[in-house]
Amino acid sequence: MDTDVRQQLEAIPGPAGESIVIPHPVGTAVAIRSIRDFPDREPAVSFAVAGTVLQDDEDLIVVMTSPGSDRAARAGRRTGPRGRNVVVTGWDGTHDVATWEGPTVVRVHPRGSCWSLWRWHDGENWVGDWYGNLESPWRRSAVGYDTQDWALDVVGEGVPGAEGLAVRFKDEDELDWYVEQGAFSPERAAYFRSVGAELAELLRRGRGLVGADWSRWIPPRDMPPVPLPKGWQRLTD
Repeated sequence: MDTDVRQQLEAIPGPAGESIVIPHPVGTAVAIRSIRDFPDREPAVSFAVAGTVLQDDEDLIVVMTSPGSDRAARAGRRTGPRGRNVVVTGWDGTHDVATWEGPTVVRVHPRGSCWSLWRWHDGENWVGDWYGNLESPWRRSAVGYDTQDWALDVVGEGVPGAEGLAVRFKDEDELDWYVEQGAFSPERAAYFRSVGAELAELLRRGRGLVGADWSRWIPPRDMPPVPLPKGWQRLTD
């Protein structure tokens, strides 16, 4: 695929602002924000989640979110598949703020990749499935990291690289709904699925980040909940 076309398909909507190239220090409280286009307003934060930086360098960005940390999503009437989505037209610009529930989640993003890999830790062990979140490559911002969530996810149930691993797409119906809403073009949706197929193959093979030593990212036991940083709703200063 042509480089310019790929960059357009992977682009985060809205102004990039001043480029932040300096890594966020370990221990920094940040917001991971998904930015979305809206036909009746400027690009805006669709949802955000607070977390703490465990690593940020030229290779990887790693952020943990402990239970009770802030998360925010667009307010409004829920519709779409399973009633989980807010329509892209007519949104009034407000957000509902709630808290992260369940075990601590660790998100690992290989810089420049169109996905982050999530695992959950209960204080003793890694628990649950492997979760691949398909999204635009993360971009550092003044309050953390910006991306655009692509709705489609990849889930690995079992041990990556081992016989018996079950890999499946998640929320394909939501991606189709976003296409119907005009939030994503059919061409972009097809590209998202191709990226998901590549990540699914990594899980099946147990290669790369999937086969890395995750013990270095075991979240600290005493990490308190993190609020969303001040100014998390603003895309420009």
